[in-house]
Amino acid sequence: MFRSVSDCGLVRRYYLYRATIAVGFITPVFTLFLLRTLTFTQVGILSATYSGLSVVGEIPTGYVGDRLGRRASLLLSVLFTVVSLAGFVLASGFLWYAFLYALWALSLTLRSGSMDAWLYDTLTERLDSRQFSHIRGRGDAVQKWTAAVSMVVGGLLYGLHPSYPFVAAIGFNSLGFLSLLSLPKNRQYAARGDDGNSADRLDPLETVSVIYTYLARPPLRALILYIGLFYAVLGVSSTYVQPMVVETLGPYATAIGVQVPAGGPIAAARAGEAGAALALGLGVLYAVLTAVSSAGGYYAGTIEDRLGVRRAVVAVPVLTAVALVIPLWIALAALPAFATMRTAKSLVQPIANGYINDHVEAVGRATLLSAVSMLNMLLRTPLALAAGMLADATTATTTVAALGGLFLVTGGAVWLLGEIAPETGAVSGDRASKSAS
Repeated sequence: MFRSVSDCGLVRRYYLYRATIAVGFITPVFTLFLLRTLTFTQVGILSATYSGLSVVGEIPTGYVGDRLGRRASLLLSVLFTVVSLAGFVLASGFLWYAFLYALWALSLTLRSGSMDAWLYDTLTERLDSRQFSHIRGRGDAVQKWTAAVSMVVGGLLYGLHPSYPFVAAIGFNSLGFLSLLSLPKNRQYAARGDDGNSADRLDPLETVSVIYTYLARPPLRALILYIGLFYAVLGVSSTYVQPMVVETLGPYATAIGVQVPAGGPIAAARAGEAGAALALGLGVLYAVLTAVSSAGGYYAGTIEDRLGVRRAVVAVPVLTAVALVIPLWIALAALPAFATMRTAKSLVQPIANGYINDHVEAVGRATLLSAVSMLNMLLRTPLALAAGMLADATTATTTVAALGGLFLVTGGAVWLLGEIAPETGAVSGDRASKSAS
C-alpha cells in the first residue's frame, strides 16, 4: 500500500490532523447549550444562517484553496474554528450566536474542498490515488474515535459549567495548527515562485466555467444533487438529536430511575442538576454511537470494492432515510436511527468524493469540491428554517421523520430522472489507469 517508511509517516500525520478537528467536546450538548436562551425556531434560523453563508462562501474559499494552497486554507480553517469556539465562551444571545455561526461557516468552507483536494493530490504525487477512499474513510474513523472519547468528557464538563466543553475544545482544536504544519504542501504550491502565480492556476471566470463543465453535466450532475439532498437532510436532522433523545428515550430513562426534567427538551436544557445528569447521559450516548459509526468511514473502501460506487451511494441514503422515519411509531428505534445517521455520511462521503475526484482535473479540484458542499448548504437552508418551525409546532421526532420522508420522495425522483454515478472512464490520477484496465 505504501512505497516507503516516510510515506507511512505522512499518512499517520494526516490521521493526526483529522483527530484534531474533532469537535466531540461540544457535540452532545451544543443544542442544549443554545436552548438555554433560544427557541427551536431561533435555532433553525441560526442553522439556516450557517447554511446560507456557506453557500456564499464555498466557491470563494475553494478558490482560496486552489490559489493560495490547500494547506494554507486548512490553517485558516483552524483559526476561524478556534475564534468561533472562544466566542461561545465570551458572548451569549441570538445576535452574537449568529455572528459566531458565520465564523463557524467560514471555517468549514475553508476546509470542505481543500482537505480532500490536498489528500487526493498528495496520494497522486507520493502514493497511490486508488487508496483515496480507504485513507479518507479511515481518517473519518480516527476523527470519530477521537470525538467519542471527548464526548464523554464534554458531558461531564457541561455538568460543571456550560462553557467548559467549549474551553476544552479551544485547547484541543488549536493542536490542528501543529499537525497541519507537519504536512507537506502539494507540489504545485511548494514549487511555485513567491509571486503566487502559476500557469496551472484558474482565474475567477475560468473557475465558473470549470464548475459548470464538470458539475452541471453527466456523469456528476445526478450524483451531486442526490448526495446534496442526503447531506442536507442529515445536517438538519442532527440538530434535533438531543431534543429527540428527551422525547423518545426520556420515559424509558425515568422508568429505570434516571431523572429527566419534565416539560420537554427546552425545559431540560434550562434545568439545573437534572440537566447536568442529562448532559452526561448524552455524552455517553453520543460516544457509544460515534464509536459504532466510525465503522462507516473505516470500511468505506471495502464497501466501495464490494458494492461499487453506484450501489453504495444509492442504497445507504435510502436505508438511512427509512431509519429516520421509524422512531415516529417505535420510540426505541431512535437508537439505531441515531447510529445510522452518524454512520451514513462517513460511509458515503469518501466513496462519492473519490468518484468526483476521478472525474475532474487537478486544476480547480478544491473549488469543485467546495461547489458540491455549496449545493448541500443551498438545499439545507430552507430545510433548516422549515424544520425549526415544524419542531416548535409539533415535536423534534416528527420533524426528523418528516426530513427522512422528504428525502425518500425527492431522492427517489432524482434516481428515476437521472443516472447516479454511472461507470465511466476516470480522468485524473492513478485511478484513471484502474478504470481503464
